[in-house]
Amino acid sequence: MRWISPGRLVVVMLAVLVVSVQPLMPGRADAARVSEREFGNAAGSRQYFLHVPPGDPAGKPLMIYLHGCTDPWAQLADTGFSLTEIADELGFVLAYPIQPESASERYCWNWFDPANQQRGQGEPSIIADLASSLAAEFGLDRSRVYVGGYSAGGAMSTVMAATYPDLFAAIAPMAGAPYGLNPNTFGADLSGVSIIEAMGPRARPIPAFFLQDLADQTSLYPIGRTNLLQWLAANRRAGAPDLPETPTAITATATPVPTTVEHYRTATRELAQFHTPIGPDHIGGGLLMQSRHGLPLQRAMMNFLLAHHIPPTHHPQPHPVRGCVARAR
Repeated sequence: MRWISPGRLVVVMLAVLVVSVQPLMPGRADAARVSEREFGNAAGSRQYFLHVPPGDPAGKPLMIYLHGCTDPWAQLADTGFSLTEIADELGFVLAYPIQPESASERYCWNWFDPANQQRGQGEPSIIADLASSLAAEFGLDRSRVYVGGYSAGGAMSTVMAATYPDLFAAIAPMAGAPYGLNPNTFGADLSGVSIIEAMGPRARPIPAFFLQDLADQTSLYPIGRTNLLQWLAANRRAGAPDLPETPTAITATATPVPTTVEHYRTATRELAQFHTPIGPDHIGGGLLMQSRHGLPLQRAMMNFLLAHHIPPTHHPQPHPVRGCVARAR
């Protein structure tokens, strides 16, 4: 088992936690209509925004997007939701859970807290039960439920995959962090063992879409590389032994900014993409995923996620959760 040195991880940990204030989802003034709702379970309640594309939602996929450390209410004042355009284009239901100030003074998802790194408790249970409740309410495709986010939301996405591999078909941990950082030693397990242990009998390879800005001075570039290495190792242990450590292909795009894309494929499927935009800092990278300027990258993220589903042998079973309370926005 390999570990990042404590000194380096102190810098890494602080870099992810100190997230610059940025718009959560700026976009068109005529942004698609969303509804404002509230969901709760035994671990607590969270408000969230929901967008359902036109037509019958039955059988559609579900995307849960987790914001970073910022005041989401202030940033959402202009009702801008750029990813709703991709939701309408590709046909998936979109939900944005909101972390309240009462849970974190910077509105951060508490991905680094061991109490919020386990199945069936804390914030992971709220997010997972929300996804299950929406799937039941709208008759969504339970084999195509996804979670992703940027910064603290990206870090929580890795927690969700480790704790609920039977619920989330694929993840998008962008500018996030590896699973299970030790709050005392700041050690990060790169062997993937900690993820396999968290998954337990539900362990399976989880496809992941990574994004880490090369010039990010808040969530440093090595964080993303560490996250990638951890998940590649976990996926090999979970049933993809032929998943390589090095890219099987490298491509590039200039839209919306110059970006290199590393592809990690087995003989039968692509299990990871690692996107490196060249130039944007932390705020700029967040804007790429949260504004109309970054729609091509958002489309790439969702095309990757939507290409994956949970195999029949791992299909999630419905379980009872507390219902949603909705109000129009």
